[in-house]
Amino acid sequence: MSAAEGAPPELAALQRALQRTVSAEDGGAIAADPRAWLERAGLTGPDLEAMAALPPGRLLLYRRLVRRGLTGAIRAEIPRTAARLGARFEADVARFFEEELPRSRYLRDVAFEFVAFAAPRWAEDPDVPSYLADLARHELVALAVACAEPDGAETVTPGASGPGASGPGTSGPGASGEELSLDRGARFQRAATLVRHEHAVHRLSADEAARDVPAREPVSLLAYRDAEHEVRYLELTPLAAEILGRLLAGEALGEAVVAGCAAQEHPVDGPVLESTAALLGDLAERGVLLGPSPR
Repeated sequence: MSAAEGAPPELAALQRALQRTVSAEDGGAIAADPRAWLERAGLTGPDLEAMAALPPGRLLLYRRLVRRGLTGAIRAEIPRTAARLGARFEADVARFFEEELPRSRYLRDVAFEFVAFAAPRWAEDPDVPSYLADLARHELVALAVACAEPDGAETVTPGASGPGASGPGTSGPGASGEELSLDRGARFQRAATLVRHEHAVHRLSADEAARDVPAREPVSLLAYRDAEHEVRYLELTPLAAEILGRLLAGEALGEAVVAGCAAQEHPVDGPVLESTAALLGDLAERGVLLGPSPR
């Protein structure tokens, strides 16, 4: 909601005044003396005269409509987090509006900006459950995966081989059927996202009225879309997460395995190669792994 870059000064001043109308802590000062408030907000000349001539209720209506719309968008994207916050949710959103306001022009991004603002404050507040920021991020991951752009038609053919098709020293095919190789990276569906939480929030009830508490244990999840475009999660071992994270970042398969094992202080042995081949085969069957990266 920041003023448009490169806008004429008069338009930029008007945008800033409207933004301040939304971010004001309360509407009392606006209603008490609209002209003085608009002047303090930076309006001058004809724009000041035109805006000051409006009934105070017009500015307050604009403020309410924008705040209500943004609050509703945030609630819709993190419904379980909002429900667990209770009355505090709207208070935290109001604080967000007053201190920052959304910066993206896309309504979908508002909840992401709000959580980035609120999560550090929740972490410092003993009255907020320690898992809440993880839950909020988990809900946002689901949204991001659901909204990710689709992959090209040539990459969605299901793989023909099962999880155990590859031997311990080889790599199996991706969904395209093309063999992976140790000196090349791998292509994944655009929606695939590796996330890490300090709480097992993915096991919480989906019911907004539920108040179950997740176990405090580090978890690594691969979020992806299935063939029906539903968001799914695959819980990974720490070693699998290390290797897969490097593959998602573009490393070659062999490098990802060696570096992942080093990070976990695990030898690169037969069981690791077998389990990696099985994981890649499983991901190909799920339509997550699409094949080797281009040479």
